[in-house]
Amino acid sequence: MYSIVGVGKGVKNLMQCFDQYKEYKTFYLDEEALGNFSSMADYENNFPTTTIRKTLKSITKNSEVLYVLEGGDPITGATLRILEVIKRAKTTVLYVVPDRDILTDQEKYNESLTFRALQDIARCGDLEQIILVDLNRVEMFLGDIPLENYDAILAHNIVNTFAMLNYFDHIDPVKTTKKKLPDAVRISTIGILSPDDEECMFYDLQWVKDKEYCYGVTDEDMKKSSLLREIRNKIKKSNKDTRCYYSIYSIESDQVQKFLRTHTDICQTRNEKIDAATP
Repeated sequence: MYSIVGVGKGVKNLMQCFDQYKEYKTFYLDEEALGNFSSMADYENNFPTTTIRKTLKSITKNSEVLYVLEGGDPITGATLRILEVIKRAKTTVLYVVPDRDILTDQEKYNESLTFRALQDIARCGDLEQIILVDLNRVEMFLGDIPLENYDAILAHNIVNTFAMLNYFDHIDPVKTTKKKLPDAVRISTIGILSPDDEECMFYDLQWVKDKEYCYGVTDEDMKKSSLLREIRNKIKKSNKDTRCYYSIYSIESDQVQKFLRTHTDICQTRNEKIDAATP
């Protein structure tokens, strides 16, 4: 079973969506579990190690873990301590980039610090990968969202995309050209292909080195002789500086589902003036 560890109120809606999948066991850590402090340093220095070890005791050496957080919240100061508790597991980070325009200066500093640190940790190989998701970009692709369902709809689309790609990772493809990524290529994002094949990536990843197109194909579409040609033509139109692959999976659905993953080994950067800010 895949374990999902979420930290802070910013990912509560995501965790509620993950709860709907029987394949996932969720652990939501909020102020009740980690304490109520005003700074990242306080969350790190007052980390309840014994309590969290008991909470996460089912996560072992062979476990697969997704650690979910949204940048900016002081509670993310507990991140390194939590990752230390589950260090034997195969851990991927899902990092949610908040709307930075509404953050305070302190929150921007917190977010930039966490954003950089987790990418460095991933590149060193201490994480399987870090997946970056920008809420503003997800909202842009979804269009007008009713206010009463805003958070739930955003969360559903992020979680569903991750869950489908994770499902593909655990079944055999019908056909694939996928190759093992270079060891340092661990900074990633995910996205979808729209019905008219527009690439809707959940983060504007720069310096992309590898791109994978993932197709969940119905039994009916699997019979179409033009399918493979369409997929190959799509790849040919991609940036020639990017290594492109495709994978085709058989799914039970009434329509083809199309997803993407892009990867790089280069840490993403922020505006230098913001990064240089001090609390």
